[in-house]
Amino acid sequence: MALNIFKSGDELFNQGVDLVKRKEYAKARKNFEKTIEKGGRESALAKVYVGIIDAISSPNSGASYDRLAGVLRSCGIDSFEFGLTDAETAKLITECELISERISALALDGDLDVKTNKGNRLLELAQKYQVQIGNSPLKMYEIMKGDTVTTGLREALGLQAIGYETLASATVFFDPKKAAEQLQSAYSCRKQLGDGQGGDRDMGLMKAYSRSVKCWICGRQSTGEGIHFLAMSSDITPFMRTAGDDLLKSAPETYESVYVCRPCYTSISRRSDEIARGYHERAMAEMRAMEARLQAEIASVRGMALMRR
Repeated sequence: MALNIFKSGDELFNQGVDLVKRKEYAKARKNFEKTIEKGGRESALAKVYVGIIDAISSPNSGASYDRLAGVLRSCGIDSFEFGLTDAETAKLITECELISERISALALDGDLDVKTNKGNRLLELAQKYQVQIGNSPLKMYEIMKGDTVTTGLREALGLQAIGYETLASATVFFDPKKAAEQLQSAYSCRKQLGDGQGGDRDMGLMKAYSRSVKCWICGRQSTGEGIHFLAMSSDITPFMRTAGDDLLKSAPETYESVYVCRPCYTSISRRSDEIARGYHERAMAEMRAMEARLQAEIASVRGMALMRR
């Protein structure tokens, strides 16, 4: 086999194409770079291949998709093959832009305002997938994963589910019933995707956010289990279970705990922490005092031993 240094740019390009078909992307990339250096006839397409390989190597980097979109815009090629995938340049540019936006939106993390912004951005992005890609298969998924099933509409459903879930995680602190409605929408998307596990999670949260009880301690009405009221370990005696009190509705059927609104729960928890911290500090002070007495006694014994010598 002739060394690559003696091969022409076109020969190196053809060899790189064969390496791509074998998914030997690192070797293929080197060939395409040398094709570009030598000014081969397929230099423009070689740049596209390098961009795709970089995206494959860094699937979670929005910058790699932005660079690929830029290369595709300037390549002057209407369509091409990458491995077994036939791609139209214009459509691939759109996919790269959407993927970059998806990565950016999913990376958002922060307070309730950030979550709201993230949820709305994901819903807007889902709409773009519906309009710009529609029921066409996503070619970047085919190139990167061999996935020929995922369409723009299917991707949109996944983004809608995450978007509604994200909005619900922020909305529940202000309006638990609205958050439950958003989770209902997320559940519907998960169901259409056949995501049973994700759908069950959404359904569980939806039921929790919709549940209303009276606080066992203060009697205040609260809605949104796990957020605005919580279960606190307790022991409800048989006598109290038959008392017919409305507050019994504020206890799980196991009678092993009671529902308490968040203000009461946090007040009790914080006061318990203060008491526990006080006991801890007092115990540590007593231990330090005991240690000081022991050190003094040890020093006294050592002093007496030295005097006897």
